[in-house]
Amino acid sequence: MLELKILRKSRERTVADGLEQAWQYLHRMGEGSGHLAIFDHSDRTWEEKIYRREEAYRGRRIIVWGC
Repeated sequence: MLELKILRKSRERTVADGLEQAWQYLHRMGEGSGHLAIFDHSDRTWEEKIYRREEAYRGRRIIVWGC
C-alpha cells in the first residue's frame, strides 16, 4: 500500500495525517506494512526534502519517504 501526500501544512502535521490515513487503509486491507510518500514542493534543498524513516503506528509498520 502506498499513500501519497503533498506537503501543504507543516511536515509534522502532513506526516501525522498521512500515517493515520495509511493506517486506515492497511487496517481495512488486513496488511501489516505500507509506505507513505510526502511530496515537498517548497524551496527547501534536496538534502532537506529527501529522507526515509520507519514508523510504528498503531501496530503497523509504515515507511515514510520525503521527496
